[in-house]
Amino acid sequence: MNLITGFDHPHFFYAFAALAVLLALYWFYRRSVRKQVPAIFLWDRPESTPESGSRRQFRRLPLSFFLEALALILLVLAATAPFRMANEAFPALAVVLDNSFSMRAEGTDGASPRSLGEAELEKRLSAHPGRRVLLILAGNEPRLVSDGRERTAVGPYWTADEPAADLAGALALARSRCPGAELLIVTDRKPDFELAEDTGVFASGVSRGNAALVNARRRAGKILVEALNASSSERRVRLRLTPGGVTEAAVLAPGEQRKFVCRIPASARGREVSVTLESDGDPLAFDNTVILLSEERPPLRFAYAADLAAVPARELDLVLESNPDFTRASSPELVFGGLELAPGNYHRFLWNPGGEGKDSVTAEPLAAQAGHPLTRGLGLQGVRWSAASGPALPGEVLIRRGDTELLSFRRRLDGYCDIYLNLAPGGSNLSRSPVWPALFWNIADFLRSERPGPGRRNCRSGEIVEFRWNGSDGKRVSVTGPDGSVRSVAPVRRRVLLAGLPPGISRIEAGKESWSVSVSALSAAESDLSGAGEFRRAPLQVAQMRENPRLPLGWIAFLLAAAVLLAHQYKLGVKRGGA
Repeated sequence: MNLITGFDHPHFFYAFAALAVLLALYWFYRRSVRKQVPAIFLWDRPESTPESGSRRQFRRLPLSFFLEALALILLVLAATAPFRMANEAFPALAVVLDNSFSMRAEGTDGASPRSLGEAELEKRLSAHPGRRVLLILAGNEPRLVSDGRERTAVGPYWTADEPAADLAGALALARSRCPGAELLIVTDRKPDFELAEDTGVFASGVSRGNAALVNARRRAGKILVEALNASSSERRVRLRLTPGGVTEAAVLAPGEQRKFVCRIPASARGREVSVTLESDGDPLAFDNTVILLSEERPPLRFAYAADLAAVPARELDLVLESNPDFTRASSPELVFGGLELAPGNYHRFLWNPGGEGKDSVTAEPLAAQAGHPLTRGLGLQGVRWSAASGPALPGEVLIRRGDTELLSFRRRLDGYCDIYLNLAPGGSNLSRSPVWPALFWNIADFLRSERPGPGRRNCRSGEIVEFRWNGSDGKRVSVTGPDGSVRSVAPVRRRVLLAGLPPGISRIEAGKESWSVSVSALSAAESDLSGAGEFRRAPLQVAQMRENPRLPLGWIAFLLAAAVLLAHQYKLGVKRGGA
C-alpha cells in the first residue's frame, strides 16, 4: 500500500463518498401521509401498522446537513493528514532513461517509446513539482545529467542516439548518488536482469520486424555494407548510392545478414557517399542510411638528408620511387638520414649502415615484437640480416637477433617519431625479400595516421575517435556536432580522445585547419526490435514518514470536527428535542 502520497491515495476519495450517503439521507427523505379521523375507533384498519414513507420528497437541506458534512470532511482530513507530506518531503525520484537507438522506433500511430516515456515522465513530475529528481542517461556509459528540485526538460539530453543502453550500470549510479530513492526505468522492453522492489519500469515498445544496415566500410573505390533482416518473414531490400544511383535489390530471409560490395563511381571519388537501404514498412529510419567520407590519404612526403650514405640511399630508391604511398617533396614529413641527423619538424629514419670488419650475422633467429604497427605482417623466416653488433638503439626495440638490436622506435617529446635501423646492406638479403616493402608500407601507414586530424574519418557510433594536433598543448580543439552544438576540448600531449560523437557528420577545427568525421548508427542489437514490448511495474515506495516532517493539519482538522459536532449536538439537538 502506498502510504506517503496522502491525498493522491484512492482511499482518500472513498472516504469522501460518505458525503454522498449523507446527501441521499437528507434528499430522499420518506414522510408518512397524515390522515385525520374524528376518533381512533373510526380507524378502518386498527390491526395494521401505518405505512410510513409512502412517497419520496426532496427537502430543502437544513443547517444540520451542512454541519454534519463539514464534520465528515474534517474527520477525513484528520485521518489523511498523518500520511500527507509536502512535495519537497517526498523521497527522491531517480529516472533512468534508455538512450539507445531503439527508443526511436515509431509505431503505426507515429509514437515512439521515447515520446511515450517523455509524456509519462511529465505526468509524474507534474504531480509533485517540489520533488528532487535525478535524470540518468543509460547509454554506452551511464551519466548523470540533472539532479535537483527544479523542473528540467529532458529533450536536450535524451537524444536516443547510442548503440547500447547500460541500464544496470545506470541503476547502480542512481543508488550511489541517492541511496533510498525511488527508481524508475523508462525503456522499450522488459529489462533482462532481476529488479529490486524499489525499481519501477515503464516500457512502451512494440515488437516489429525491421531491416537495417549493420556494417559499412569504404576502401579503394569500393564500399562494403552488411544488411540485416531482423524480421520473422522475408523482406525485399534495395541499396542505393548517392551520388551514383547504383541500386542493388535482394530478398533477405528471416534473420539473414548479407554482405554487399558496391563500386563507387569515378565521379564520386574523394567525395562523401551516402548508402541508403530501402525497405517497405520499416519502423526505424536511423539505421537505414550511412554517410561515408573518403578515406584516401595523400602519400607520405619524404626527403634524403645530406649525411645519408650512398648505399642506403640506393636501397631506399628501390622501395620508395615506385611506391604510391611515398612521394619526394621539399617540405618532407619523413627524412632519411644517418645517426647525426638533427631533429626538426619532421619524423626521422636513422640508418646505421654498419662498417667494414664489424658486421655480424649469426644463426640465431630474428625476433619481432608482436602488436606494434611497424611489425605488422612481417615474416622474417629466411631473412639474412647483417648488422653492427655494438650499438644499443634508443627507444623501444622492435626487431632483435639475440643481443643485437636491429630496429627500434621512439616518440620524441615534440610529438614526432624516430625509427632506428641497424642494417649493413652488403651482407643482407633484406632489401630483396618481401619484408622490405612490407616494412615501408607499415611505416607509411603509421606515419600518415600520425598527421594532425582524426585517425579515421568514418567510424561507428560508440567508438572513440582519436584526434592528433601537433600545435601547442594549450591550443583548444573545437568540435561542431551534426545538430550545430559546439564544444571545446584541450589536447593532452597533442592528443584528443573524442567519445560519444552523435550519428552524422561532425566538424573538427584546430587552428586554421578543419576536418570532417562521419559517425554511422550501426548496431545489430538495437536494430532488432523483436524483443521490444510493453511492460509496467510500479515501484514499492519507501515509507519515510518518520524522517520527513508532517503537516499539523491532522490535529487542527480533528479539533475543528469535534467543535462542529459539539455545536450540532448542543444547539440543533436541543432545539429538535424541545420541539
